[in-house]
Amino acid sequence: MIVKTNFVGQVTLDMELPTLRKVLTVLSDKTGFPICSPEDGEIRGDFKVFLNGEEYDRIDGSDDVPLRGEDAVEVTLVILSGG
Repeated sequence: MIVKTNFVGQVTLDMELPTLRKVLTVLSDKTGFPICSPEDGEIRGDFKVFLNGEEYDRIDGSDDVPLRGEDAVEVTLVILSGG
């Protein structure tokens, strides 16, 4: 499974029976960026998660999505600046 990000580039994850939540958990562990809450699956406010162009803001147990090889997962770190 290949995941595109704007903070560590493209990441290849080798896993059997991937789901969106598993991918985000492994990506979080691999990069050190906590993307979603392990308790309730809520995507943290400074990240946007897209699966095949559709944005997800929560991935809990009942909403977890099984992934196929052709699925496109993209995780974006939202960078805010102010002054």
